[in-house]
Amino acid sequence: MYFCDESSQVTDEFAAVAGLAIHRKNIPKVITDLDAIKAASGKTGEVKWKNAKSFGGRVHTAYIDYLFLLIAERKAQFHIRFSQMSEYDHNLSGERRKIDTVSKAFYQLLLHRSCRYYRDHPLFIHPDDGEYTALLPDQIGALNHQCLNKFGGDPLGCVKLVQPRSSAREPLLQLLDVPLGALAALRNGRTSHEGYSTIKAKLAEYTLHKTGWANVLGNTDIANMSLNKWNARASR
Repeated sequence: MYFCDESSQVTDEFAAVAGLAIHRKNIPKVITDLDAIKAASGKTGEVKWKNAKSFGGRVHTAYIDYLFLLIAERKAQFHIRFSQMSEYDHNLSGERRKIDTVSKAFYQLLLHRSCRYYRDHPLFIHPDDGEYTALLPDQIGALNHQCLNKFGGDPLGCVKLVQPRSSAREPLLQLLDVPLGALAALRNGRTSHEGYSTIKAKLAEYTLHKTGWANVLGNTDIANMSLNKWNARASR
């Protein structure tokens, strides 16, 4: 299964979309573990980067640790794509302008990461619901067609379902939201702004440390499926 979400898409220079791949058989155990982490941290309700200041960021730190434990154990894979919004003419993206620019970033993430990497397996994709992902369920045919042409794979199409879910009710989207928000904050330089949350700044640097990347610039090798960073450039 592939969960995806967006961050920093409204006013920041760099919008980010990210995906979390987890095999279906591992999901019940992951959800049980996340519930235990929340209980141990005294957290109720949704875990989001937005509320990372609560309780000193304890639950968010634990979520980061848990995600990278899953990656190390080869039970999860994380992909992030940054888009420099000033490079795009949003008027050309579609009627919804900037919303369509972000929607297309999701499409590119799904095609060039989830489809490319998992084309030999049935793919069930669950974006965070909202205006940026509302049109993705209509793109299953296009994703399968382009995937087959570019990368090969199942001639019947690897993408079986694209179904947005509410992050408030989907623990895996909450697990994704924390590192996504942290790395997007770094990409936009927010952590060095005066008045920015000290807790969030430390969490962002901690997340970067866990990736092993020197910074959030550039790209990792396309062969690195487990932890992939992609700074996209607008096509001209």
